[in-house]
Amino acid sequence: MGRMTQIAEALEAVKPTSADVLGDSVTFSPIRWKTGWPHHLRRVPPFRDDATASITRSEVFAFAADVVESGYAREQVIDFLGACFAYVAGQSNEVMQLQSFLRNKGNAAQLLSAVRGLEGASPIDAYSSLLATGLAPKPASAVAYFLAGEQSPGDASKPVIICSKRAAVAGLSSESAWSAAEYGEYLSALKSARDAYDPSLPLDAVEWAARKFAADQA
Repeated sequence: MGRMTQIAEALEAVKPTSADVLGDSVTFSPIRWKTGWPHHLRRVPPFRDDATASITRSEVFAFAADVVESGYAREQVIDFLGACFAYVAGQSNEVMQLQSFLRNKGNAAQLLSAVRGLEGASPIDAYSSLLATGLAPKPASAVAYFLAGEQSPGDASKPVIICSKRAAVAGLSSESAWSAAEYGEYLSALKSARDAYDPSLPLDAVEWAARKFAADQA
């Protein structure tokens, strides 16, 4: 099945809206994150000591807005990374992988530095610089996505989240490190499908539809 066809099928099946995207909710374990959060960062994200909680994209965007408003202050960046990674990992094994990544002082320092350099970067450059820190593609794309701010109808060039399910719907290999060039192909595929279906949709509504479509097919 062609790349366009499957995203088009996802859009027709899911009929996404901006409200769907912002309200998308993920369940995670705050206490699991707090107990595994690296001490060397000297700050723990402001999670309560609950066994389970949920976080929406809208809430993560609010943390990202705090980062931008603070001028990329360290404390706000760390709080944002906690929220972003909680949303990305949910209750999966990615939690341990991300905690392990952050526990490496070199990785954490590189990531904090890369985040501070994102302002004004293109989606592909932002993704590429985050990937260069050793961060996996899905969380790297999520950091770029949320820091770029809430998306507006018809946005031409904003980052979106990539993962194996989303990539497969977009016609890319589902098992890949997705280079910056492949990420560019992914964005182009989503944009082409969006423009054919409804140019007034924000790009992340297409990404969200692809993810939901893939999950519903599983």
